[in-house]
Amino acid sequence: MPPRKKTTTDASAPAQPTRVSARNQAKAQAATGASAPASQSSDTNGAVATASAPKSKAKAPASKAKAPASKAKAPASKTKAPASKARAPTSKGKGKRVRNEDEDKDEDEEPESKKAKKDAEEEEDEDEMDDKPDEPPKKMVTIVKRGAAPVDPCSRFVATHQVFSNTEGVWDAMLNQTDIGKNANKFYVIQLLHPVGNANSCLLFTRWGRVGENGQQQEKGPFPATTAISEFKKQFKSKTAANWEDRHTMVAKKGKYTWLERDFESKDDDGDDDRGEGSSRAKGPQKIPESTLAAEVQELCRLMFSTRLMDAHLSSMNYDAHKLPLGKLAKATVLNGFAALKTLSEVISTPDCDAAKNMGGFNQAVQQLTDRYYSIIPHVFGRNRPTVISDMGLLKRELDLVDALGDMEVASKLISSSTLTDDNGNPLNPLDAHFRSLRLSTMDPVSRSSKEFVGLEAYTRDTHGHTHGFSVSLMNAYRVERQDETDAWVNAGYDKLGDGERMLLWHGSRTTNFAGILKQGLRIAPPEAPVTGYMFGKGVYFADMMSKSAGYCHSHLSDGTGLLLLCEVAVKPFFEQYNANYDADRACHAASARATKGLGRVQPAAWQDAGETLEHDALKGVHMPKGKPKENNSGQESLMYNEYIVYDPSQIRVRYLLMVKM
Repeated sequence: MPPRKKTTTDASAPAQPTRVSARNQAKAQAATGASAPASQSSDTNGAVATASAPKSKAKAPASKAKAPASKAKAPASKTKAPASKARAPTSKGKGKRVRNEDEDKDEDEEPESKKAKKDAEEEEDEDEMDDKPDEPPKKMVTIVKRGAAPVDPCSRFVATHQVFSNTEGVWDAMLNQTDIGKNANKFYVIQLLHPVGNANSCLLFTRWGRVGENGQQQEKGPFPATTAISEFKKQFKSKTAANWEDRHTMVAKKGKYTWLERDFESKDDDGDDDRGEGSSRAKGPQKIPESTLAAEVQELCRLMFSTRLMDAHLSSMNYDAHKLPLGKLAKATVLNGFAALKTLSEVISTPDCDAAKNMGGFNQAVQQLTDRYYSIIPHVFGRNRPTVISDMGLLKRELDLVDALGDMEVASKLISSSTLTDDNGNPLNPLDAHFRSLRLSTMDPVSRSSKEFVGLEAYTRDTHGHTHGFSVSLMNAYRVERQDETDAWVNAGYDKLGDGERMLLWHGSRTTNFAGILKQGLRIAPPEAPVTGYMFGKGVYFADMMSKSAGYCHSHLSDGTGLLLLCEVAVKPFFEQYNANYDADRACHAASARATKGLGRVQPAAWQDAGETLEHDALKGVHMPKGKPKENNSGQESLMYNEYIVYDPSQIRVRYLLMVKM
């Protein structure tokens, strides 16, 4: 069916919004044919409304055949038919309500007499458009940024417009809302867009749909800048029940959207390259020079800075990086995610607590609090109902996600802010630029023929627990030093500790976390994080068994490659515990101990001097396990393997980074 044409010469005719389904944009042109382009109309504001062609109805349900002829073949003379009515209603099928295009118009298009009914219907209509899932967004999306923020990549204005900004800020809002009871998991984008070079004429662009899908979109205007700002604020308030000026302190209201704070300070938003190779910002067609890094370091940088692997790790945790990209993730959003999980943990650990009672009981409480968390940290569940976080296992998984977001966000910003020229303005290889951004004092590959490498290989092999059914082989080893860490260590006097009070221990994490770890060190969870998510309180956890730490690498998401740290840790005297103690950090300090030791059934059989074994003078007096472990059958231990927890980052010095094949 050709598109319905709309023509008007009535100067008083109001501007009509244009609605375009993201999945139908590309199909519209094919449906209309080259000889039947969408017609355009201009009103007194210069607004252009484009009617998109509906999809073919060849296979439509019989119910569609009964559509009135007047709607199927509307004459062009019906000049005042709004653009949003260009498509016939779509039957939702058995047991489903027919979606009316009129219901999808924004509130301000409705007469006052219809507002109350409209408010109740609109939220459902905009996000549950049809039973067929929208086409998912491409895995890697090219984002074009002009000015302060990138234009929404699904908009048809990417090549011609930019996001409006002024002294009041950037006029861009990403909203999110989850309601598990209604199986709603949706987003809403609001942007003011203006043509490049003309900030006096702005469009109000909106897009909405289910998280993980492209959804539908609409534009209104153009308006003068002051009018556009007023329209933006009006739309924001209708969706959040909060004023735009109060967005930083707003409290999410039930049935309304939550504003997601995004960071627009990053230098660059180049799009879809694998940032392990870097995004090129060198001006002109300059030849990229060969990397000056050792081959082993190049291999490490490709691993740590790969956005392909970042996508894989985030997708495995259902995080939607398209709605809240790492490069735009604000620290406040991460902290708010921790805070939401903290409240959840209190209800899960004490089901009859006052918070649960005030929300109608445990089941209602965990559902409402899960809704709040997913509204802050967007997750993709497809058309499935979002998972209620109702036990500690699920909570720990989400803590892992939010913690990983903090490190991956650092990596993403290092990628985008890397300067691809040296101090003399000469082009740098992107890998060299990314490595320089880490500002490490030392990153030296350990020779495979050295006694040091052999000693590290033995430590890797001998501390593989019998309960861990995966194989690990050492590929590369690197000596590492972070100057900030060294300074804090020396200032605290840990370099003067006696023999055996410092130990060389394992720490494992996702490969995609390591750029953040090497840049800012191992960190302790913030106050916003729940203590119940950490067996021995909020601290940095280490092991004397390699495979215990390797379990946190998730190497199956990184092409079978994992990264492990060996750290010099000031640990003695110990505060020893046989069972979980969420308040161990306070108890450890009260006992005047440096670290908590969770005692496991498997213990090192003997200890040796790391400096002598590895021929590394700086590690003399530091102890590491010797040979295979032994099993302790006292019957008191609830853990299989030892864990060591410190609560002050100054007690940690990264000494080695090991790349392993798993």
